[in-house]
Amino acid sequence: MNKLMQVFEWIYRLLFLNILWLIFTIGGVIVFGLFPSTVSMFHITKEWLAGNTDLPLFKTFFSKFKEEFLRSQLLGAILLVIGGLLYFNIQFFFQKEGAIFYMLRYLMITMGFVYLIMLPLVFPLFVQEKLKLGEFLKNVLIISILRIFHSVIMVMGCFTIFVVFAKFAGLFIFFLGSSIAFWLTWNSTIVLKKIKHKLAVS
Repeated sequence: MNKLMQVFEWIYRLLFLNILWLIFTIGGVIVFGLFPSTVSMFHITKEWLAGNTDLPLFKTFFSKFKEEFLRSQLLGAILLVIGGLLYFNIQFFFQKEGAIFYMLRYLMITMGFVYLIMLPLVFPLFVQEKLKLGEFLKNVLIISILRIFHSVIMVMGCFTIFVVFAKFAGLFIFFLGSSIAFWLTWNSTIVLKKIKHKLAVS
């Protein structure tokens, strides 16, 4: 009975968190609400995995939303610009012929792959500790490459969750964001623990 209650409690937590994420994202007119809402959501999943499951969800979410509003917008702008440039460059070089364009094409594909494996670590690590964005992104790049296998697993897990939930409209709307956030936070916690353990041993 206790196990069943725990399952329902976690379902409720994920549902409530996802609803908050949707409300604050839409309330911020998508673009201006998406990144601070996402940072707030990842902050809460981090606290949950640290054992702080009784924290007031709305109060904590709103507080983090306000606190990280500007910083998260800057992070989001950087991610969008980099992603947009990579996409358009890949499109451009695939339309051109010649040896130099073949080289640039595969260079862009490689950079796109690195960008893709960085993304799952961005928000979980963003809420860990406050760093200057340049230093933060450098750390994310290094960690994603050093732990490339784990990074790929995180990407595949996100894709799997998306595909499964896409088959059920209710799950997709009410659980997708919070489930992916929980998955990524859990995995990034493992990655950080392994890195810290390795540094301690060496």
